[in-house]
Amino acid sequence: MLRRAFVAIVLFEIAFFAAAGTGLSVFRDLSAVVFNIGFALWLGMEAARVRLGHNNNAKTFGTFSRIFLIVSFACVFVAVWERGNGYPIFAEPLPAASVYIGVGFFIVGIYLRHLSIKQLGKYFVTKVQITDDHELVTTGLYARIRHPSYTGLILGFLGAILFLQAPLAVVIFLVLGVPAYIYRIKVEEQVLLRTFGRQYESYMRRTCALIPYIY
Repeated sequence: MLRRAFVAIVLFEIAFFAAAGTGLSVFRDLSAVVFNIGFALWLGMEAARVRLGHNNNAKTFGTFSRIFLIVSFACVFVAVWERGNGYPIFAEPLPAASVYIGVGFFIVGIYLRHLSIKQLGKYFVTKVQITDDHELVTTGLYARIRHPSYTGLILGFLGAILFLQAPLAVVIFLVLGVPAYIYRIKVEEQVLLRTFGRQYESYMRRTCALIPYIY
């Protein structure tokens, strides 16, 4: 687990400095330093605790649906590239208020992600998988939201991008990233409907996918 976290952080740092394009001069930007430390710690925590799969007996579905993670990380590195190169596409960064909004989103996102993983317990993996002993969790956060871990991820990634005041990355995340999450949710829910049938249909009717009372 610790080895996986270490590898994830090292790969992130390599990609971070490659995207920044200014080498060690990035340390003259305090916001970039804070972002680097905060995001690397979150990434390391995620890598250390998230299981990639149950076992060989589990049924795996929708491998392509993991594209949402690729798009999310790509947006983060686009944001780093924008920051390191003076926002070359839009010429100006997002307003200063986006920094504070980003911090709020990031903190709430990490908390939701942590709590959702804890409440889902042994059934949480990064793949869409069903085991013979699979049970539907409908308590805690899951009593109101069907996919709180994705709500946490969206807030976490969007918060990091807003913190860097990166307009292009925000646009890409909203246009490509959010639909990728919705596609992932559709894949999961198709599998859960086939597995739990009317039980999951009833659960869907009384809950929202990502945001209570909205979606």
